[in-house]
Amino acid sequence: MVSEGKQLKKNAVGFLELIFQSISFTAPAIAVTATMTGAAAFAYGALPLTYILALFAVLSAGFVIYVFSRKVASSGGYYRYIERGFGSRGGAFGGWVYMLYTVIGATPFIYFETALATQVGFGVLGISLPSWSWYPIGIVVSLAAFGLAYSGIRNSLRYSVYTGTIEMIILLVAAFFILSHTQHPFNAQVFTTKFSPTGWKGVALGLVFSFTSLAGWGSMTFLGSEAKAAHFNIRRGVVVTIIVLGAFFLFMSYVMTVGWGPANMSTYFSNFLPGLILMLKDGGIVLAAVMFIFLVNSGFVDTLAIINAGSRDLYTISKDGMLPNSLSNTHKKHKSPHVALIYNTIIGIAIFTITGWLFGPFNGFLVTGIWTGAGTIIDHIMLNTSLPFYFRKVKDLRWTYVVIPVVATVIYLFALYGSFLSVNSYVIIAVVVMVVYLLFGTVYYGTKKGMKVVLEEGEEV
Repeated sequence: MVSEGKQLKKNAVGFLELIFQSISFTAPAIAVTATMTGAAAFAYGALPLTYILALFAVLSAGFVIYVFSRKVASSGGYYRYIERGFGSRGGAFGGWVYMLYTVIGATPFIYFETALATQVGFGVLGISLPSWSWYPIGIVVSLAAFGLAYSGIRNSLRYSVYTGTIEMIILLVAAFFILSHTQHPFNAQVFTTKFSPTGWKGVALGLVFSFTSLAGWGSMTFLGSEAKAAHFNIRRGVVVTIIVLGAFFLFMSYVMTVGWGPANMSTYFSNFLPGLILMLKDGGIVLAAVMFIFLVNSGFVDTLAIINAGSRDLYTISKDGMLPNSLSNTHKKHKSPHVALIYNTIIGIAIFTITGWLFGPFNGFLVTGIWTGAGTIIDHIMLNTSLPFYFRKVKDLRWTYVVIPVVATVIYLFALYGSFLSVNSYVIIAVVVMVVYLLFGTVYYGTKKGMKVVLEEGEEV
């Protein structure tokens, strides 16, 4: 039994809040206006084709969460799934890897992304900010997100639901303007390799980035202790989220491609915010300005989603004796994992500050992005692998619990390969730090004593 001072708020999160925890993690406005450039850099005018393939790839990965959530719903999310399959030491390392993904990587990464999108976005709208403005913008985002997350999961997710809904509506309105100003708004050839200079090779490599741009769809699993009817709602929530995000990103990638011109995509990915440039051109200054506001907000709610998930990873592995005990304390009034939130934010700000000033904000963005991408891929591979082990333990193993996770793992391995196609000194630095981090976790959790898994009532059925 977990003591009162270590309990999260029960039944605080409904189905819609679970959906928007995961949708917010993907930051739709930033993804559409900015990060689709990663896939476009390889697939060019076949960008929409990569999102069709990505949808099927994510569905195979989502199958693992869908099956696991029938039996397990926890504040530990992926950590708990891996621990149930591989035991406490394997689970501890899985939690350590998720820390690489969210606390070490994604938290400072989203500070950089939001700050740079704000800085560049003002430039697109004709307003120049000082070159150093990225830093105070990132700090404001970090502190504001911390304050809302600290006040409780219900407050932060209600904000995400309201503003996230408006954000997606505005993106659809912008899509209408872009298509209405496009000479050939219907072009089925973007769903073929016609506009990919390297054919299927470019599409395959573009798939790596369209696939990882959807990362975050499973973050609702970390709300398993706070969700109503958690086993049922997480299971159907993962399916709904993947379908909604997949369809939305597919449609918006089509709009960006035909709006920019499928034969002109070589200039699309040379811009940091090509989506905003397109909205300004076709929708005018008012639409672009409104979109810019929600683009910045998209980064803010993404920050909320990241620290909500990351702090609950810290909280749960601490509760199981794998990190300092104080990290599992919860706020007396708000029932948020406030100590874990504090540490998550401090670590994120520290890495944001050090990498940003040492390497420059764009290279800091690159370094933390590598940790984010590699962290989620490695954690999902562990998660996929643990599924058949767990269901063999509970004597409910089926062939689909082996075959589909293998398919998902192959896709993730390809994504890991694609993440390191471009190598420079900053990539090498990121990889060296990451390897040291993972080796430390391997040794530490391979030898640590005193780990004791504490399951809450109803966590496993």
